[in-house]
Amino acid sequence: MDVSGEAVATLRAGDISSLADALASADPRARLLAAVDDIAAARLQVTIFSASICLPEVMELQRIYSSRPDVYPLGMRKNKQGTSWAEQVLRRRKVFVGEGPLEMAAAFDDQQRMASVGIRSIINVPIVVGDRCLGVLNFARAVERVSSAEIVVARFLGVAASAAFVDAAG
Repeated sequence: MDVSGEAVATLRAGDISSLADALASADPRARLLAAVDDIAAARLQVTIFSASICLPEVMELQRIYSSRPDVYPLGMRKNKQGTSWAEQVLRRRKVFVGEGPLEMAAAFDDQQRMASVGIRSIINVPIVVGDRCLGVLNFARAVERVSSAEIVVARFLGVAASAAFVDAAG
């Protein structure tokens, strides 16, 4: 525990090995995103993890991975044009943290659906390579508060997952 009494999210040697093994596999995209999903569940209390590629010409996201395809199906597109979330995450390439129903409702038009599956906070990490935002990782959680240590781990997982997005960008 840190001085504030909040648990500090950490990575373990096995997490790094899982990421490295995924990158060396025959299907690195699927294996890497699955490894990120497993690590996020264990270290960040993530209940639903998804990843989307960014389609900047139309300001849309298209889901390429979902830990809960019954709730968040693969291939689905979300229009983010004209939203403050898109300005922050896709244009300025900054992490978005939403804590609680008010922040979630301000950022997402499907907040009621998110709440119905137990999502009370989210960390959205843009995947940036070179000068382009290639995608976004979505770490949805059943706990309402997000610590700075958890954001650091989520950002690290974004760096690790970036290899899964490079071929999608063309």
